[in-house]
Amino acid sequence: MLTHYLVGEDVQITFHWCGFFQSKELWQHEERRNPDYELMIGVEGVMHLEIEGKAVDLVPGMLLIIPPKAHFFGRKKSAQVRFYWLHFSTTNLKTVSSLDKRATWCLPLASQELLMDNEIALLQQLQTVKQQAYADNPLLNAYARTLLLSINEKQRALAMPKTTTHYLIEHVKNFLQSNYQNTLSVSAVANYFGYNQAYLSHLFAKEVGQSMTSYLIGIRLEAARQQLLTSVDSIEAVSNACGFEDSKYFSRVFSKQYGKSPRAYRQEKGQINQM
Repeated sequence: MLTHYLVGEDVQITFHWCGFFQSKELWQHEERRNPDYELMIGVEGVMHLEIEGKAVDLVPGMLLIIPPKAHFFGRKKSAQVRFYWLHFSTTNLKTVSSLDKRATWCLPLASQELLMDNEIALLQQLQTVKQQAYADNPLLNAYARTLLLSINEKQRALAMPKTTTHYLIEHVKNFLQSNYQNTLSVSAVANYFGYNQAYLSHLFAKEVGQSMTSYLIGIRLEAARQQLLTSVDSIEAVSNACGFEDSKYFSRVFSKQYGKSPRAYRQEKGQINQM
């Protein structure tokens, strides 16, 4: 069932309730059949579920939509589980087993391929609005509809013929380019985007052709190369400014990349006003 999609036309969304769950001890989801749809987005930890007889693990960054009357429960206890949830009902949506690119609405019942940054922000806003309005307020319905439309558009974009890299990777590359000066790790980047570290590392290497760490070092080395030629900063200062915590390590990888030490490279190329 969880490889299926919700498709339809002229879809209406009614908000029921939303929240953020965080376990403080070992916990597993109670057995349940909801009268409405429940959407979940994993943030931390792994929630082990069984849905209609199928084992499903909600991991960080994963989207899960459980249809009405589906039987589900926690398979086993988990520690430090955090996830956002939303209950809603809808008209004109039906469950199909394959992606229908012609449908105006097409929501996956489960996906780890969609970046859930905007959706988490919308859920946070929904929680704020919920505290200030009645449950049947049209504003709540509008927020819920916007959230699902956002997921719908990302799913449609993902289904388009692939001519470029996975759109998530472009976000990651832009993030690395904007934050290379800071201390970064693959796990920190994965947490920022709400994805499992192993999944994001594999996807990045597959799409880019090199590991995320190698790609980040390349960005830092190019920034350092330019700074060496356009400033009088010391080698150590250039190293620190470009995200290298160890100037000796910086000199070693710089020499490997450009065939000369940072000092020799600067002396050979001379001072340039700008690049």
